[in-house]
Amino acid sequence: MREWSKQNEFNSFNSWKGLLYADWYRAVVRKKFQPPVEASLDPIHQCNLLCEHCNAHGYLNDKKLKNRRMPDDHLINLVKFLGRWGVKAICFGGGGEPTLHTKLADAIHLTNSLGMEASVATNGTLFDKNLLDALTTCRWVGISIDAATPQTYQTGRKENLFETAVDNMTSLVKKVKRTKANCDIAYKFLIFDYNQHEIYDACKLARKIGVRDFHARPADFSHQGMGKKRKPVNYDVKLILEQFRKCHLLENDKFRVFTVRHKFDDQLKPRKDFSRCYAAPLCIQLCADGSIYFCPDTRHKKEFLLGIHYPDPENILKIWGNKRHQKMVFGDTPVICHTRCTLAPYNRQCENLFTGKDPMCWRFI
Repeated sequence: MREWSKQNEFNSFNSWKGLLYADWYRAVVRKKFQPPVEASLDPIHQCNLLCEHCNAHGYLNDKKLKNRRMPDDHLINLVKFLGRWGVKAICFGGGGEPTLHTKLADAIHLTNSLGMEASVATNGTLFDKNLLDALTTCRWVGISIDAATPQTYQTGRKENLFETAVDNMTSLVKKVKRTKANCDIAYKFLIFDYNQHEIYDACKLARKIGVRDFHARPADFSHQGMGKKRKPVNYDVKLILEQFRKCHLLENDKFRVFTVRHKFDDQLKPRKDFSRCYAAPLCIQLCADGSIYFCPDTRHKKEFLLGIHYPDPENILKIWGNKRHQKMVFGDTPVICHTRCTLAPYNRQCENLFTGKDPMCWRFI
């Protein structure tokens, strides 16, 4: 079962792009961590939907969590610091709905002006003109819909905002095309038991809207807060794979389909086939409450707290690559971490190709 078409093999969802991070891998192995490629920056720990299946559900519902909104001046100072440090890109999203932060548009424009690329992961329900202008300048915008109909959307989201999200996505698509911006808009579909029958219909809708990409992948209920309140998802694997096949038939020069499976086994459960978290220093996780975590998958888990970036972003330089950080990278983190690993293929690449084994004889063409 293919994950993307042959003409689109060089794509953002292809984990072999990790080989482009060879210099970072080599530095990690030498315990000389470079500035990360990407910063995952959560400007706010609030959301207007609060979906139970969200990977941030556990801490968004935590009444003890304080400082849920990053102060305006700190958000701007943090972006400036990341630019000086040498970070290549910032993804705004993750631990809440980033469009709730009123300085998001300014932060995006600043990111671009400092030579970094910006992206946003959003539910797409809160766009306005100012934000649309900023989103158009992003390298990519992922809009999580997870449905093809208002009824299924409301089942997962508990809110009747399907049409709003679709209309906002359509407005962004039109603006990107009108301005000829280099922004890939993705209709995101996280697969659960309640929506697994609508993958193909969602893909058809995505093409009709005119987005560049349709991205579907299985969920994982061991990931962060999801496993505590819901039973494991009951997938109809045959049904899902048949819809994947049909989705790929919809592809053309302007519409790409990504049905990511290489991070999962035959039953669509996440794979974790590495022994060390070598790739974690490729990304820094910066949270709205001022915390720095080991990676995007370990947000708000005390055992993975690296330190604090508030009120002075320069604190990051004291934390990055220190003894605690190295212990997490080279220790038994994969054993004590029970979540899906976003960086799993990169960890595997580094372990097999950059720790002295060289099975691919890279020095020979």
